[in-house]
Amino acid sequence: MESIAYLARQPILNRDGKIFAYELLFRDSPTSDTAVIASDLLATAQVLENVLNSIGIQNIVGTSKAFVNCSRNMLLNSMFKLLNPKYFVLEVLEDVDVDGDVVDAIQKYKAQGFEIAIDDFIFNSQFIDRFEPLFPYVNYIKMDVVENSPEDMEKAATFFKAKDIKLLAEKVEDEETFKRCAAAGYDLFQGFFFARPELVTGEKIDATSSAIWRLLKLLRERTTFDDFCKVLENSTEVAANLLKFVNADSQTHCHVNNVKDAVAWVGMRHMQEWLMLMLYARRPEKPQR
Repeated sequence: MESIAYLARQPILNRDGKIFAYELLFRDSPTSDTAVIASDLLATAQVLENVLNSIGIQNIVGTSKAFVNCSRNMLLNSMFKLLNPKYFVLEVLEDVDVDGDVVDAIQKYKAQGFEIAIDDFIFNSQFIDRFEPLFPYVNYIKMDVVENSPEDMEKAATFFKAKDIKLLAEKVEDEETFKRCAAAGYDLFQGFFFARPELVTGEKIDATSSAIWRLLKLLRERTTFDDFCKVLENSTEVAANLLKFVNADSQTHCHVNNVKDAVAWVGMRHMQEWLMLMLYARRPEKPQR
């Protein structure tokens, strides 16, 4: 069954006013300017599924970067291993508890080539102490101009520049704020002063949770490659999504036309991660009567 996939993107500009990246945002309706987010995990999973299986990252950001929100669960469950670090910046949410497991996960993503950002940073001792273990791996700190005073915005610029971390001023809504942040040394800017989030849509092929669970069960039972592909070929909606996912980044390989080649390209281990992402993106199905 086909439906419409949608998300929003908001540009992130450099000091010259040129687009450096886009933040990819969850939307629960094609007509809303905002979204009610019941779960960070569900929201990010739906954004990524729509990007990977429906719209395609190049169609959304071109040659720019894409900032995506990262909850603790998604960091620890390896969901981002499916992403191309050439395009994606992992944006650690401000409420993530930083412990040894999170630090290990960030280290692994950095080793794979990902850039790391911290979202909605408040420049105070509590935030600094909590996120300090990540600072050696962080490329960008996003400073909220609403939640931070002008004085703290300046202090943050000095503090993080000394650590070779780039500063992004977010929620910039007027020229005065932009000029003040630029004068303080901020590198990147995001907010309504530049552009509101823009809706992006594409065709979506819906696969049922039951079909996804059936394939995950086969993987966990260590089924053979041929048997797995045979079941996948009969799960037509999942198979169609897989081919769209594999062919979304046209720069990395030749076009793939069949399920076996697609599974071989992804790899059986990463197939489980891809299926789990699709499962996370689905709300529980209502029981049939």
